Amino acid sequence: MLNRVLPLDIRVLDWAPAAEGTHDFRNICKMDVGNGVLQFERTILSASVRPAQSLSANSTDPYKLFIFEIKGLAFLYHQVRCMMALLLLIGQKLEDLDIIDQLMDVTKNPRKPQYNMAVDYPLVLFDCHFEDLIWTQEKEEVNYTFNVLQQHWTQSAVRASVLSGMLQDLETNGRKLHDINQCYFYHFKNYKPLLERPCCQSLESRINHFVKRGRLEREEGENGDEMNCFYVCGQNWPQLILFFVHDRVCVTSVSDRTRS
Repeated sequence: MLNRVLPLDIRVLDWAPAAEGTHDFRNICKMDVGNGVLQFERTILSASVRPAQSLSANSTDPYKLFIFEIKGLAFLYHQVRCMMALLLLIGQKLEDLDIIDQLMDVTKNPRKPQYNMAVDYPLVLFDCHFEDLIWTQEKEEVNYTFNVLQQHWTQSAVRASVLSGMLQDLETNGRKLHDINQCYFYHFKNYKPLLERPCCQSLESRINHFVKRGRLEREEGENGDEMNCFYVCGQNWPQLILFFVHDRVCVTSVSDRTRS
């Protein structure tokens, strides 16, 4: 239904349901293997695109804002920014809708193609849910935070109003303008499809890299053919080693290396 109110060159809702559920996002994040992140399956509970404000049914105003809202159990490093980058490419018709499914197929595409993340400033973590947790507020702190945010809003609103007036003046004076229905976060002269680009290192290559540097340790599992990875914490970290065995994480003491 939201496609009726989106600008004509943006159709991203067709993709949103594909991200829901549990998937391997190693190609849609920045793999933080050096800090011990070796498991890249994450669960997305919901993903949707909606107008920031109510729009008329036939509105195609290119200055209207839209929100990509995503809810999940946990997120990988830069996962949301990579997801947004892919959505923008799809919205500009630079990539097909099935590019998401192809990138999540790590058997067919074990290495992430090189692409830029979306900009960081629109990204907002606005809610976290914890069971059986009661939040407390201090009225004085809430009032202070409100005043600070109101000052920031006032400055941004004034700047936006000034720029809006300049744009309207250019449009009403009949000057020849470029097509405004474009994404200002990305500029491509000669666009190369993602699956035709050079790829980053595979997960296995990154693990081997950090094993050589001493950031990770590997040893054979009980069956002789399985490999367990250990994340070696630095001196400023608690003296623990994390065992990554498939989708489980076990903790052991550095001194006795007895699993807990």
